[in-house]
Amino acid sequence: MASKFFLILLMAFTLTSDAQFRIHAGVGANFSNISFKKIKAPELNSATNYFLSVRPDIGLSDLLSIGLDIQFSQKGYNYDDAQNVPVAGYRFQYLDLIPQAQFRFVKPLAIYGGLGIGIRTSEKTNIGDVWNEAKSKLSKPADFTYVAGLRIFPHKRFSLQVQFAGSLGSFLDIEFTDINGAPIPNVKTRLNNIQIGVGYQLY
Repeated sequence: MASKFFLILLMAFTLTSDAQFRIHAGVGANFSNISFKKIKAPELNSATNYFLSVRPDIGLSDLLSIGLDIQFSQKGYNYDDAQNVPVAGYRFQYLDLIPQAQFRFVKPLAIYGGLGIGIRTSEKTNIGDVWNEAKSKLSKPADFTYVAGLRIFPHKRFSLQVQFAGSLGSFLDIEFTDINGAPIPNVKTRLNNIQIGVGYQLY
């Protein structure tokens, strides 16, 4: 996916005479949670984590640009009543590659969206207020996601962004069973993430 997108970027750059290449850096907070479909969800609380990003993009016009958001992102959730389960929370670290298109409909505001993939680099559990790498992974090694967001440009090089991201497929790589041990079909788990951050144009 990434190699195809870079090819599209290169073609857009060579075919568009007024294209402008830019590089942005960003940092911010992730507010993430997980949802369940077809089963009763356990009592969960959202968790606050962080992200770091680099986003090269190409301005095809004054209004439209395409880019690739490269993020190191930590996500996760906590159990509401950790006394009933040995694990109090989960944290997932991902390298996210998110091709996206941005439309700047007025000078200080832009909307954007895209589809991407997150490659899991770490999965940790909180047991007894100690975070350790999970021996048995619950999450899939790769998570396909979609993003939609809003960017505000208070200054030429600075930006503020708010975005929502969600899993396209089932996030957890486990089989759910009923009280008799029979598999429960069509269970879906979605990792949902609201991201608030600041950006700066490096180049």
